[in-house]
Amino acid sequence: MSIPLVAAGLVAAAASPAAAVHGGSDTTTAANPFVVALETPAGEQWCTGALIAPTKVLTAGHCIAEAGDPAGLRVIAGRTDLTSSAGQVRHVKSYKLDPRYTDGLQHDSAVITLDRPLPHRTVRVARQRDEGLYRNGATATVYGFGRTGTDGPGTRLKQATLTLAPLADCDPYTWPGDTPALKACGAPKPGKTDSVCKGDSGGPLVANGVVIGIVSTGNHYCDDQQPLSVFTRATDVPAEILR
Repeated sequence: MSIPLVAAGLVAAAASPAAAVHGGSDTTTAANPFVVALETPAGEQWCTGALIAPTKVLTAGHCIAEAGDPAGLRVIAGRTDLTSSAGQVRHVKSYKLDPRYTDGLQHDSAVITLDRPLPHRTVRVARQRDEGLYRNGATATVYGFGRTGTDGPGTRLKQATLTLAPLADCDPYTWPGDTPALKACGAPKPGKTDSVCKGDSGGPLVANGVVIGIVSTGNHYCDDQQPLSVFTRATDVPAEILR
């Protein structure tokens, strides 16, 4: 059963967005300038996103649908440590949710338009010509500002290398009707427990410098029991919300 991984508390049904990278390793926004953090108006880490154009941020649909005030979200770029004042802050000018989005996390994508451009390197979003990047057994890297465990919110950007696997391998975080045309499953490398966690929702899954997935759900407990990660395929994001 798919449950979103947001920054708020873990609940059992219609939840909040996905959390930070469990396991993995620290990284920086200098190395990955396209990764941004989304905060609530109160300054709490909410989700992660990817800068796909100077004024456009790709994130999960549930990061918008479940935000109490989507227009009040703040987008922070160039800040590796969220407890610092580094980087730039932008506000939401407008946002577009995939019109097919459901609270079952089908078509779980959205694009935020910023009030002013950001001066950071952007990242390309996969299109149908990038189908080869989704081959089972290939690896990709996920980025997020979410929790690293059960002991409170995350504060630093992290990354983890995952192996793409059949959707069935991400049970119980998928629905029976889910299709690899819409979603992708990321499993940890053998002997590892790397996965997404609360606060990572909306974060990019990147292969060969291209965003191929958007963190949607997975490892609800941020521990080693079920270290699985489910992504909305970037090829499912409608062109009209990317513009």
